[in-house]
Amino acid sequence: MIAQIPAQIYKSDSRGFFNSERHNRFATFNFEQYQDLSRNAFGSLKILNEVILAPQERISRVIKSRTNVIILPLFGGIDYKDSIGNEEFLRVDQIRVLAADDELTVETFNPYENENVSYLEIEFEMGRQYFKNYFQQYKFDFNAHNKLHSLFEVERALGFIGLFDGRKHGSFTLRNAKNGVFVFVLNGAFEVEDRLMEAKDGLALKETKKIEWEALSENAILMVIEVPIKTLNS
Repeated sequence: MIAQIPAQIYKSDSRGFFNSERHNRFATFNFEQYQDLSRNAFGSLKILNEVILAPQERISRVIKSRTNVIILPLFGGIDYKDSIGNEEFLRVDQIRVLAADDELTVETFNPYENENVSYLEIEFEMGRQYFKNYFQQYKFDFNAHNKLHSLFEVERALGFIGLFDGRKHGSFTLRNAKNGVFVFVLNGAFEVEDRLMEAKDGLALKETKKIEWEALSENAILMVIEVPIKTLNS
């Protein structure tokens, strides 16, 4: 019998949940008051939150120093502002990558009158050798289905995203076999390494050079992140 790759699944209905009149936040990993032994961070990937922001509402959050921040709109668009002077509007086909050497405050605002917006906030530990703030925007599109598109690169962490038709297969080969890989389903359903994954489920895998999957629904969207497992500050 072939042994399965060491893995942990993070089901969407077990995420940490925070709610207020202004927003809902769903935390894949331990975050603030939500702490569970089964929800520890995965290598340098420390935070993966889904945020739903009500119309005309704004929220702010303090980002710890030495953190790489990714903001990825999922529905609608958001106005972004931070305490070091960056400000912009982000659409669903854009992603913001920010390196925070010092602690900073990030504010997001839903400019729409009647619609909720949603986005992901993803954070990685920053290595001690990185000392410069940077602020970059990337665009991506899904014109080519059934393949992964590069999404971001922060130090040794690499992010990819793909839109797949039903019953289409895909694979990902790690650049560094010492790293792990984290898979997150944004829409639809997949079978990833013989495990069923549905929308907003996550899967962490170690000790593998390659993973494979099959889309089980139309317009299924998958995010794949190659993650350094050893702490960047060790």
